[in-house]
Amino acid sequence: MSLRDQLLERMARPQRHRLLQGFPAVPAMSQAVPVRSDSDLEDGLGRLIRSFDGAAVDVGFDEAVKQLEEGKPRPLQSSDADPPQRRARIEALNAQTDARWVEDEPWLRAIVDSGGRAEAPWLNVDRSRDLIIGVIPHTQCVPRREACGFCTFPHDSPNKQERLRMVDAVARDIGAVGVHEALRGRRVHAAYLGGGTANLSSPEELERLLSALRSRFVLEDAELTLEGTPALFESWFSSHLKSLAKQSVAHRRISMGVQTFDARFLTLMGREKFGDAALVKKLVRKCRDLDITTSADLLFNLPGQTLEQMQKDVDTALSAGLEQICLYHLVLYDGLGTPWSKDASLVNAMPDTRRAAEHWLVLREKLLRAGYEQSTLTNFERSDVRAGPKRFRYEAASFAPDRTDAIGFGPLSLTTFVDWPRKRGLKLLRRKSLGPAPWSGEDLAYRYDEAGLRLFFLTRSLATTRVQLARYEATFGSSLHHDFGPVLEAARSEGLVTLDDSAVALTPLGMFYADTIVSTLANGRSQSGGAGVHTADLLKETPQVEQYRSMG
Repeated sequence: MSLRDQLLERMARPQRHRLLQGFPAVPAMSQAVPVRSDSDLEDGLGRLIRSFDGAAVDVGFDEAVKQLEEGKPRPLQSSDADPPQRRARIEALNAQTDARWVEDEPWLRAIVDSGGRAEAPWLNVDRSRDLIIGVIPHTQCVPRREACGFCTFPHDSPNKQERLRMVDAVARDIGAVGVHEALRGRRVHAAYLGGGTANLSSPEELERLLSALRSRFVLEDAELTLEGTPALFESWFSSHLKSLAKQSVAHRRISMGVQTFDARFLTLMGREKFGDAALVKKLVRKCRDLDITTSADLLFNLPGQTLEQMQKDVDTALSAGLEQICLYHLVLYDGLGTPWSKDASLVNAMPDTRRAAEHWLVLREKLLRAGYEQSTLTNFERSDVRAGPKRFRYEAASFAPDRTDAIGFGPLSLTTFVDWPRKRGLKLLRRKSLGPAPWSGEDLAYRYDEAGLRLFFLTRSLATTRVQLARYEATFGSSLHHDFGPVLEAARSEGLVTLDDSAVALTPLGMFYADTIVSTLANGRSQSGGAGVHTADLLKETPQVEQYRSMG
């Protein structure tokens, strides 16, 4: 199949229009470390732990050597994040030291005899690079319908005890990872508390995570964002906002999951109590008084939604005075695995791809005419804000891998570090359960070689809608046209990109089809196996493989 035919075939599929992951997508990642056996994980021995620099420490081997040298077992450790059966087993074994030694000594000798599996670092970490931190406190949310019907992000029903356990585990991970000499004391460019419904956590819970960050990093120069629903920002006498306003950082912001202001669609999502237009406007005014900037997410191309309804949502957001408005095209098709995708009437009410793209073009133009500048594929920032010291940092930095390292804490958080002089990189994805220390067990990893880094750089940069040719050549010593010319030329012929002497830029139409462009650039490299466990984490069932493996 020719590149043009590949492009056209992908353009006919549902589009994700966001490029959140870049290269590679989750299905191309594999297990972060090899596991000896299920029993090794259960007992907390015999496992490897991967570092963000690629080094692997054989915890089981080192522990077994110590115990044999001392001639007696050391107490096994557990945490609240461990499964109940593991905690009970450890307590029982620690209470019967002699019995445990009789049981464990042959096993420990077998581990030592098999040899340690430690690995040297894969890359060198440059402390001078910008560092951004993403923290996912938990994966809980509170819609009346499961995951609002459409959400493909990890989600769980609210449970305070489980949420507190997860916050404990996230704080533990911050402490364990942040002590590394390549991280400890580094100044943070931007920090983002999101995922699930982050402000479902109380201000006290979030303060605990911020305190854990401050014990390892320097936040005073950072932008700090808290994500959540409008109603929870209003609850508890706006204590989330008051707490955020007191944080000693350079800039504070909130990101609100609004989705739509239309009462009928909010009911369909089970989000009737999440906040209406009046509440959003009230929060914007309150945040302005507290020197906090505001951002809101809007969905468009909802099932049966007319263009007039989409425009009304955007007009309402504009009238609220938000500093940033983010537009996300709804991903919905038969076989996706979400509750809405199982409802034929909703799937059949979706616009075809061509009409969906036309809607995007109209909404984008409306925001530009209203004085907003497009900063990424989905984000529009008010011009006066973007020109000043409170321009939004986190998204821009996350799409500049040549300048920025990113570390994630919490369930299904992403971490990416790059060693540009050696042309090596590492991408890590934390498991949902946060069992053993990061990164181990069911955590995922991808090692970048130079070819992979070129795709990583290109797919991240395109999320800002353009790639500077000089910047690419300075990074890799080769031209973008030489490395990816045929695909870019095919995209240009379909009106998706423009090519000149300074940049490759997505056209407005190409922005909608960005997922198609980058999956064609990857040309099959994103389809190796290994991420089934996280598919189960993301959705209740496995979606159609060819659709799910696209880049967005």
